[in-house]
Order: sequence, then structure tokens, then C-alpha cells
Amino acid sequence: MLKSGKKAVAIAGGIAVAIVIAIAIENTNGVVTGPKTNLAASIPNATSHKIKVIASFFPMYEFARNVAGDRADVSIFIPIGEEPHGWEPPTRQIQDVQDSQLFIYNGAGIEAFIPTFLSAGNFPNTTFVRVSQGIQMQDADVQHMDSNDAGPVIAQGGKDPHVWNDPVLAEQEVRTIGNAMEKADPANAQYYENNTSAYIGRLAKLDRDIRSGLANCQTHTFVSFHNAFNYFSQRYNLTDIWISGLAPEAEIAPQDLARVENTVKDNNVKIIFSEDLVDPKLAQTLAEDTGAQVKILSPLEGINKTEQKQGVTFLDKWYQNLDNLREAMGCQ
Repeated sequence: MLKSGKKAVAIAGGIAVAIVIAIAIENTNGVVTGPKTNLAASIPNATSHKIKVIASFFPMYEFARNVAGDRADVSIFIPIGEEPHGWEPPTRQIQDVQDSQLFIYNGAGIEAFIPTFLSAGNFPNTTFVRVSQGIQMQDADVQHMDSNDAGPVIAQGGKDPHVWNDPVLAEQEVRTIGNAMEKADPANAQYYENNTSAYIGRLAKLDRDIRSGLANCQTHTFVSFHNAFNYFSQRYNLTDIWISGLAPEAEIAPQDLARVENTVKDNNVKIIFSEDLVDPKLAQTLAEDTGAQVKILSPLEGINKTEQKQGVTFLDKWYQNLDNLREAMGCQ
């Protein structure tokens, strides 16, 4: 078998336990009780005490910190530079969550640790907010995943978690985060509401820019590294040919690689996309075999430490993606 990178870490604990806990999560409407810029500076600070918010990984952190502004302390749970699929937290991080008022997460298996994490900890003062709650989600393609990768996805509903790559669905996630902060800190509710509306406006502009940027292209097919763009492709009527499955570091069967290679040749694909947090060797090998070149299409699951120091944002990354997609699909 060929590998797209190092093998994802297996989920701690039994799948049966995870399924029971996941069902409890799914039945609580997304909530389990247990900033670069100030977007609403005109509202006086209603309280000097800041609520503590922890967001699971990069897009959740970006959404949360833009809603929070300077009225809440927002930190990221999965370290910068780590690929979130299959990542497991060390025990010491449980205490950090116990000290927080809100834990923001996407759900649907991208944070594989959620069921066992909740079963291992006591969080009497923390509200867990699943921001994909209420979104019509697509079924996950678990057939192209091994049991370690498919386990957490199946345990948390069997759905494709990558909703944040559709700007319209991302707006819904931001709204859910805003509502949670307003409830956790009602004294600053109007401030969070203003910030939520402002950031949703920026996502709406991204949606318009993608539509116009991809309106006149030679092809509507692109080759991504892993299966992270189903919602995006559906929104903009594109065809995504992916190399790996839902998890970028999963094993890739030779027949699946041959399938991609044949599609690349049949569709005269000139650019094959790798990602920013995985080993590019497989994409490079495929490109060499088909006469294509390699560029980055980020699934927005994280940034590297250099990008963090540069202050690169979720929106910055998506506009980089748009530029690379336009080149790959020959857009005017």
C-alpha cells in the first residue's frame, strides 16, 4: 500500500464507548454543558472579566477569535502545524478545557478525540459547542478509509466534516459561535452580535469573489490531495478528483492511485494539488508521471508556524486557494 504521509494516530478507547458518547453529543443540539481587529469597538466594555474560549483547530479558532474581538480570550487546542485528522490531546490539556467557559469544535469526526476526551474528563463549567449542528451534511466516503480513520467519523455520525470550506456553510458556523458567546457572556451580547455580522459579511464577500473568479474557466475539474472539498465543489458546480480519502495521511491503494492518474491524463489536468501540512512526495510523483505540476490547495485544516508569525488568516488562505484554482482550471 502507498501512504500519503505518516499514519494517523489510532483513537484511544473502544469504538463502542465513542459511539455511545457521540450519540449523546448529537442529541444535545450541538451543545454539551459540562484578534486582529476590533470589529465592534464602539460598544463599551461591559465587563472587565473575559470569558475563556478554546477552539479545536484553525478554522474554528479563526471564526471564534473574530467573534470574540477583545472581550474573550480565545486559544487554539490542536497546536499550530499539526494536521487535525487523528490527532490526540495529551492529558494535561484536559485541565485547560476544565478552566474554560466554551469549547468550540466542528464535529463529525474531524476532532477524533471528542468522544473519548469527553468520557475522560469532568467539565462542570464548560459548554461544548458543535458548530456543524443544524447544517445539512453529506455522507462520508468511509469506503476509502481504513478502520482507524473511519472509526471516529462513523462514531460521530458518518458525515463529511469539511463544511468550513463552503463559505456559505461557514457563515452558519460563525453564527452558532456568536450565539454561544452571547449566552456565555450576556453583558457583551451586542458586541458579539456586531462582530458576528461583520465577519459573516466578509465570508459573503468571499463567496461572491469565488463565484466571479470561477465563472469563466476552461474546465471545472481539479485534483485535490484529500477529500476535503465536497461541500465547496457542490456549492460552485465543480468536480473534485481527490488522491486520498477524508484523512490526508491515510493509506492509498494502488488501484485508487491508478484511478487518479487515468483521470488526470483523460482530462488533460495540468496542476495537481498538494497540501500545506502533509508530505508532498505523493503528489509530486503523480505529477511527474502525468506531466503536471504541483501547487498547494489548502483544506484550511491548519497553518504552519511561519504563516502564524505572518498573521495569515482563514480568509487569506482561501484567497490563495482561489488564485491557484483559477490557474489550475484556466479561468479568465
